[in-house]
Amino acid sequence: MNKIVFFVLIALKMNAQDTIVFPKIDLYKRNIIELSYGIPLGQLSNKYESSINTAYYTRTKIAKRQFIDFGAELSGIIKGRSVEYELNGEKIVLNGSKTAFLLGFRYTRFLYQSKNEDFYIESNSGIGWKYLHYSKPEDEQFKEIDFKPTPNTIAVSQGIKIMFYGFGLHCNYQYSPYSLFNYKIERKFGSSSINFGLSGSWNLVLYHKVCK
Repeated sequence: MNKIVFFVLIALKMNAQDTIVFPKIDLYKRNIIELSYGIPLGQLSNKYESSINTAYYTRTKIAKRQFIDFGAELSGIIKGRSVEYELNGEKIVLNGSKTAFLLGFRYTRFLYQSKNEDFYIESNSGIGWKYLHYSKPEDEQFKEIDFKPTPNTIAVSQGIKIMFYGFGLHCNYQYSPYSLFNYKIERKFGSSSINFGLSGSWNLVLYHKVCK
């Protein structure tokens, strides 16, 4: 009997030495795509009617339930309206904008996360640089003049997102004071907008399997 117990203990010891325990892999979703509908507010509502926005962000974890997202947003402007622009001391009229672009990052924090981590609510606080693109007039007198009427400015945003199994809804407010850095456009150009839409996230590699 003692010999049997001895061999069982030896077998258990060898099995324990041969077993490697790997830490749990953090499978938070790193790739994020967002599609949203934007509505300009205040004075900015005089510059265009609305926008369709697409965004791509990559996520990096910095602490428990805290992340930094780096990415870009491209907007298609719907029914952009003409605006005045100062050129060589004279006022000219630019056709309505058709596109806008934002490059920046945001701090993300999970406000709530379920135990199985499939459902969560997050807040997004962003900052970046935004461009609102206009084209110079096609008149003959402007063809030889080199100027790019593209108002650009710092943009800050605050949003919230509700996600379930990598898909969900998001809404955010954005403040972009275009007249702050662009003296050739009107002083009260406008700055505020709100976006709401869909979000999806995924990983290129979802699982890591170690085979002996």
